[in-house]
Amino acid sequence: MDKLTVTGLVLRAADKGENDRLITMLTAERGKLIVLGKGVRSLKNPNMAATQQFCYASFVLYKSRGGMYYISESELAESFYGVRSELCSLALASYVTDVADHCSVEESEDVPLLRLTLNTLYAISTSKRPLPHIKAAFELRCASVCGFTPELSACAACGADDAEMYYLDILGGELFCPDCMASRPADAALDDYSGEWTRPLAQISPELLRYMRYTVECDPARILSFTLPEAVSDDFSSVCERYLLHHLGRGFKTLDYYKQYEKLK
Repeated sequence: MDKLTVTGLVLRAADKGENDRLITMLTAERGKLIVLGKGVRSLKNPNMAATQQFCYASFVLYKSRGGMYYISESELAESFYGVRSELCSLALASYVTDVADHCSVEESEDVPLLRLTLNTLYAISTSKRPLPHIKAAFELRCASVCGFTPELSACAACGADDAEMYYLDILGGELFCPDCMASRPADAALDDYSGEWTRPLAQISPELLRYMRYTVECDPARILSFTLPEAVSDDFSSVCERYLLHHLGRGFKTLDYYKQYEKLK
């Protein structure tokens, strides 16, 4: 059997049989891997601690002739235990790992996505910032990591970089000033019946734009190195979520759970 040593984050852990566990992990070396932990649910198994969801650890894997990876050894580096401190934090951490699972590719190195997910789980675990702030920063940066970086430098049509307000085309990932927005085709106009834009758009103030630019452009380790003013917090949260979900083309049940618990706080 082939031997493989990886460092990975457990994204999912599903019980299988009496004591086994089927694990989806995101690794620095091989991207997403699906592995089987034989007997890891037993209290006597030395791999039990490292094979639970949210755990970051080094693993020694063996690949069988059938192609399945099996865990031979593990050494836990971080459990992110703090994400379990309350239901809202746990739901957000689950949403983050669900997104990482959806965005990652099997047998393909993806260090940026792993680093972003680890940094986000650390922020949730330590309450580094309010949960809505952590969630939004993860969503916008994740979109960029996945190749959907929005162009936020200036109006895509005229190049204006000092407008009093902009519109972000959610699908196209481009900014437009009010004058250029008014001259866009009918698919970007206001619907007279519903009063909503027929193409997904978001109004972006200059202040909100500054925080979005920072989140997209900053060093990966510093995406939460700012305090988000209350005046733009809701808009930042809304536009980042809409932008990511539109480009992924789906929703997540764990996001729905997070929103339910967040309302109760």
